[in-house]
Amino acid sequence: MRSLDLEQLRALVAVADAGSISGGAGRVFRSQSAISEQIQKLELAAGAPLLLRSRNGVVPTPAGERLLGHARQMLALGELALHDVRRELHRTQVRLAISDYFRPDEIAALLGHLARHCPQLQLQVTMGQSAALARTHAEGGFDLALTMDLETPAQSRQRDRGGVLRREPLAWVAAPGLDLRGESELPLILLPASCSLHQTAVRRLQQQRVGHRIAHIGSGVAGVQAALRAGLGLGCLNTSSIAPGLAIARSTRLPSLPSCRFVLLPPPDDAAPGLREADAVLRAFFR
Repeated sequence: MRSLDLEQLRALVAVADAGSISGGAGRVFRSQSAISEQIQKLELAAGAPLLLRSRNGVVPTPAGERLLGHARQMLALGELALHDVRRELHRTQVRLAISDYFRPDEIAALLGHLARHCPQLQLQVTMGQSAALARTHAEGGFDLALTMDLETPAQSRQRDRGGVLRREPLAWVAAPGLDLRGESELPLILLPASCSLHQTAVRRLQQQRVGHRIAHIGSGVAGVQAALRAGLGLGCLNTSSIAPGLAIARSTRLPSLPSCRFVLLPPPDDAAPGLREADAVLRAFFR
């Protein structure tokens, strides 16, 4: 029975993350020729090309993308098993922060995934606005933080490297059937002005000279969703936050909106093994 070689999988992940054979070799402290040989052996075992090579570097093929997801999980679990055998994993408390905009239905699956693969963790979960979570993480108040930020045009042309886990479009949202045709000023339902989606919605309307007013400020996304369902006005949400009872609002008065990115802010470099495992397992959940 054939199986995949972990060192070959490690080489594939390093090259894919670095975007080049030379960059991947540096990450695993091997020569370029050794890494190339590892990739060739892995492609032979897989029976398909895994990387597309060009003068600009390498990108995974569809088969490579699929194998990368498995490879990251296998490497994370391999490290977990090794630490367990060596009795290096102790009960570890993880302070995990999650953006209020992250899809609520998926939080339970994410936490269950962590519990299955990292049973040694004691989770302390905080929900809140991404800007505040990122500041607290930078100050050492959180070990891991799943935050949301707005995507620039340059970022939208890049591959999902580093901490980027998912991209989603933003949309204007309201209760189905809400009629705003008689409104000279669009009533807005948003989070406080420190929220990036609040700032984006207002700025886009101002740029297009669309009349608007703040009709309701919610303390959290759930409050915004409730006010929208009540028909109090119009909001700006990422598409996975469009809860039942809400719909995308369509009008020639509404300007286009950018996309957003969910990003995982990692633990410090000197973090305990349990925190590094949690970081790897969380990233594997999104692949």
